[in-house]
Amino acid sequence: MIDWDKLEAEQDKGFKEYAPEGRYTVKVEKVDIHIVGTNGSIAQDFFFEESNEYKFPKATHWLSTKNVGWRQWHNLNLMMLLGAPKDAAKKAVEACEAKDGNKASLINAYQATYDRLLAKKPEVEIDVWQDGKYSRGEFASPKVRMSRKEDTKPAAADATDSILDDAEELALDKEELELPF
Repeated sequence: MIDWDKLEAEQDKGFKEYAPEGRYTVKVEKVDIHIVGTNGSIAQDFFFEESNEYKFPKATHWLSTKNVGWRQWHNLNLMMLLGAPKDAAKKAVEACEAKDGNKASLINAYQATYDRLLAKKPEVEIDVWQDGKYSRGEFASPKVRMSRKEDTKPAAADATDSILDDAEELALDKEELELPF
């Protein structure tokens, strides 16, 4: 005979659904800074505490090795969003950037800095949305928000503003058109 209570206790891990689309105030639990892919890109994966109802998708930011100025500015703004005063964030970024310059030391410096900053589990606002069958998350602040597909789509033109509204209908019969080919 199966002991269903024992089986439930062993197997039911209490997995939660990802939060539906919307804006949420959450605590940042941790960051994992690591190399991904074959080209050596460095991801900063920020993880958020689960609520009583939902799990939240991570927010991935990049520790660019090609655009150093952007990396410094972006991390300054991330640290301020996570509760560091501006002057303290500047000093922290300068300390991280003062390392010998290889990827491992850069990762270690930023990881240690964020670990210390996130020990207080700062609260932030995040946006959650569906990207196909996957749930995505991102900081809501425009100062640090990474772009997403819909951010890069051109705005839909209003049908009343179309430049073709007043145009004559074109004849598509090639004998009626005078084309050089």
